[in-house]
Amino acid sequence: MNSRRSIVRSAIFGFAITAAFVSYQLVTDEQSPISRNPALMVTFVVLCPPSLLSLAFNNMEVGSGDFYTLWAVIGVLNAAFYASVRGLLMRWPRKVE
Repeated sequence: MNSRRSIVRSAIFGFAITAAFVSYQLVTDEQSPISRNPALMVTFVVLCPPSLLSLAFNNMEVGSGDFYTLWAVIGVLNAAFYASVRGLLMRWPRKVE
């Protein structure tokens, strides 16, 4: 039961990272007086590898319905990625001393 709970927590964490990434994009869009920090954008891309899929749809308007649909799919993919990594790490053989 504890292993399932930790996998679910990892999935929620992965989805939350995507939500933070989308929120940051909305706060720092072209009309905002706040500019985007390149280092923070790279950090988000490293923490959310499925976000690279958004490069294929770079002409999508930030805040549109298609934008939210794309990022919802990316969020689910990132949640699945984090849950998979957690599941694999839990199966990794540990040395018993």
